[in-house]
Amino acid sequence: MSDKGPGSFDFEENMLITKGKYRLNCYLPEGKNAEQIVYLHTAASEAAAVWELTDRDYVLVSIEGLDWNRDLSPWPHEKVFAGGEDFAGGAADYLEILTGQLIPAVEEALMPAPKKRYLAGYSLGALFAVYAIYHTALFDGIGSVSGSLWYNGFSAYVKNHTVRHYPDKIYFSLGDKEASSARGILQTVLACTEEIEEKFREDGICTVLEMNPGNHFKQVPKRIAKGFRWLLY
Repeated sequence: MSDKGPGSFDFEENMLITKGKYRLNCYLPEGKNAEQIVYLHTAASEAAAVWELTDRDYVLVSIEGLDWNRDLSPWPHEKVFAGGEDFAGGAADYLEILTGQLIPAVEEALMPAPKKRYLAGYSLGALFAVYAIYHTALFDGIGSVSGSLWYNGFSAYVKNHTVRHYPDKIYFSLGDKEASSARGILQTVLACTEEIEEKFREDGICTVLEMNPGNHFKQVPKRIAKGFRWLLY
């Protein structure tokens, strides 16, 4: 697919939209229309693998071009991996771009707009997906797959704030070895995820927390597709 610059798109096997530095790869069902759309912060290659693992009667949009540690982190946080970068806490600014520019660009091109809209992610993308519902009412469901819900202060944030719009469903999953990390803060991921899932369930939202075999990096597309099947079908 060609890249014609900001705001352009091509129809081939799928659809590519570029908006500034962001690339939105849209995986389209037959007829290029569907009632459900999922926005997923991941590389196009990973999204394509997820697409192949699901019943394709929805629109999948993968979003690339982010500064991952800046755009998807809710507030500043020190790095957790040696040689890594600190988290800059730019999620609020990026969410304005997502909801004000990127999603409108996709859904104007796909008219009529889908009836249900979901936001999903893996790792920091999953943290951002949960954070987003406290600041926008756009999403009907959330997928948090191996989410970075260990993030310092996030569990308390969920407990002490009110979402803008209660989604129909929130999906959580983790690898059963993720809490066995050698890094202390990552060892809290299971406890934090359980606390957050319980809070949403008590609020009346349909939730689930599924455990998958392996650590954080095992069978990523398969885990995401498993979450989509729960959210969408």
